[in-house]
Formats: sequence, structure tokens, C-alpha cells
Amino acid sequence: MITLELTEEEIGTLIDALGTWMELPEECEGEEWLRRQALGADLDLDLREAFNRRHDGWDATCAAAAEDTQNHTFTQTEQDFIQAGIDAREQIKETSRAATRREEQMAEMLKGTTATLANDPADW
Repeated sequence: MITLELTEEEIGTLIDALGTWMELPEECEGEEWLRRQALGADLDLDLREAFNRRHDGWDATCAAAAEDTQNHTFTQTEQDFIQAGIDAREQIKETSRAATRREEQMAEMLKGTTATLANDPADW
């Protein structure tokens, strides 16, 4: 990784030159042209992002948020809330008429077959 210090004018010049470099298919063909397009597009976006985000403080905010989530422990109330959601979902699964119908249909399909549901063309 190399860190460069560039002026606004230098960044603009690099972005323009990169666009010109990417638009010259006559100098290279096939895979080289595709590689040039991929590298150029990534570099172009990286330059524009670095230039336009230099004063927004986003990186510091993201780093602080990541640190907060790593050190976060759930309170008992949060744990109770999460467990209540899990319990409710399990209860719905148990009383679901659709699940019951699927189980009945599966049992009907398995009558007279082996216990596994192999989809082998030899069994067709």
C-alpha cells in the first residue's frame, strides 16, 4: 500500500487520464482490454471516493461503531426480547396448517417407497 498526497487538480488529471486510457481499445485487444477496463474502473472509483470523502469523517464513525458492537453485551431485557421472538416463531411453526399439510403430503408420497427421497433417474 502506498500513500500519496495529491492536490484536487492532480486527482482530476488522474481521473481524466484514466478515462482516456480505458477508452483506447486499439492499443490492446481481448483479455488485456478487459483487464484494463476492470482495473481502470476500480481505480477510477477509488480515486473519486477518496477525493469526495476526505472531509466527511465516515471512516472514524465506522471504526467507532465497529468497536461498540464488538464490546456490546445484551441486557436481560434485550435477551428476553430476542428469546420471545424465537419462541413465537417456533410456536407458529408448530401450529402452522401449511406445515401440517406439507407433512401429510410428504407422508402420502413416501407410502410404498424407501425412507429416502432420492431423485435418481434410475428410479423414474
